[in-house]
Amino acid sequence: MRRRSRALVWLIVIIAAAALFLAWQYIDFGQASQVLPDGLKIGGLGVGGMTRAEALAAVEAALAEPVAVIYQEETLLLPRDTVELRYDPEGTTANLDAALRPCRGVQGFISYVLRRPVEEIDVEISATYSSERLDGYLMRIAGEYDHPPQGPVPLPAELSFRPGRAGYVLDIEASHTAVAAALQSAANCTAELVVEIADAPEPDLDALGELVGVLLEDHPDVTAGVFVKDLQNGDELAINGDVAFSGLSVFKIVILAETYRALEAPLDLYVQDYISDALGLISSNFKANLLLGDVIDDGDGFQGAENVTASLSWLGLRNSFMSAPYDRDCSYMVSTPANSRTDITTDPDPCVQTTAADMGLLLEMIYECSQGGGALMVAYPTAFTASECEEMIAWMARNSFDTLIEANLPEGTVVAHKHGFGDGGPHADAGIVFTPGGDYVLVVYLYAPRYLEWAEGQPLIADISLAAYNYFNPAE
Repeated sequence: MRRRSRALVWLIVIIAAAALFLAWQYIDFGQASQVLPDGLKIGGLGVGGMTRAEALAAVEAALAEPVAVIYQEETLLLPRDTVELRYDPEGTTANLDAALRPCRGVQGFISYVLRRPVEEIDVEISATYSSERLDGYLMRIAGEYDHPPQGPVPLPAELSFRPGRAGYVLDIEASHTAVAAALQSAANCTAELVVEIADAPEPDLDALGELVGVLLEDHPDVTAGVFVKDLQNGDELAINGDVAFSGLSVFKIVILAETYRALEAPLDLYVQDYISDALGLISSNFKANLLLGDVIDDGDGFQGAENVTASLSWLGLRNSFMSAPYDRDCSYMVSTPANSRTDITTDPDPCVQTTAADMGLLLEMIYECSQGGGALMVAYPTAFTASECEEMIAWMARNSFDTLIEANLPEGTVVAHKHGFGDGGPHADAGIVFTPGGDYVLVVYLYAPRYLEWAEGQPLIADISLAAYNYFNPAE
């Protein structure tokens, strides 16, 4: 009995001690519950140790401060009411109470007694803002601080171009997300805007077109046909590219191509002599007519001219024709889209006409043929070889007299071209220019209703040529 009594006493003592301990812990738990647990945050702001009221007041005070918006190294202050931020204290209180629920009641008391670590909690702030106003704010910043990339800028005085420049542009969508997070945070009131570095755009021929346009403004009564073809990427520039001009001696490029279509290399010495004099400095119309009559046809120069026209049409160059040999009267003029225009005229020769674009495209065909492909080989699969087209380019490259397209180009620049002049002063030059920055086609035809002096036309073509060279070969 004594042993049982003694055991009962000890049990009562233990139960009493446990009850006292739990009572003491409960009182302690109740006091601890008066303040928020360590590790608790509201909108990123640490509020552990604060009363519920103190924490909510601290959050409201934080949301009254502006957000620091950083555009690269520039810091701008954004008052939150600018984007109609509306703080909802009731909603935030409800979020806080929901987050504290596991820390209260029996579950919370057990965790307290067992000294279980409290997990870090970040309570979401309840707030709204105007997405449209925030986007509008970011667009205003972009308009003021963005530096969009810039392509080459024409420098007319130097006949060159300022190189394109990289830029930086605000990513509004990504920046919206960053600023919205800062707006609804009570701790992190700084937003780093997302700014994208934009590479300088690839140059295009529009910049060259602007510069050529400025040059032509100084010659208001001159009609210019200008065509440029980038032989690397196929880009084109055409100014009055489909306006009909007198073919002049530039048209002998067509006769050269037809000669090689009619014959197989190697050419005999007579034909080489005809080509040399027709395509070179002499620019012999007589020798060109011999090619029309004796090579392109069997003795009839007029038929040779018709053969040339038919070939041009087959190649798709339907604005170009020849209806009579050089210095001979023609009985008809071929109607083309170019000479049917009523908005602009250059009083073209009724017997031989072309356009800057047609002549430029033919030169491109010869160049591509020399590389083993292109329209000449497609249109006439067995008539041309790459080596024959290389020979055609070599013939045109011998025509060197340091004027027109060649005039201002760096020494050693290879220009395979044919020039031409006519009664009344029209001037023209068309060729392939081989440069370190890329090969290109350049064709320039000039016409004026009055006599176009050499002292005016030659420098204009030379300036256009140098501008084109500087476009393809920008200064470092």
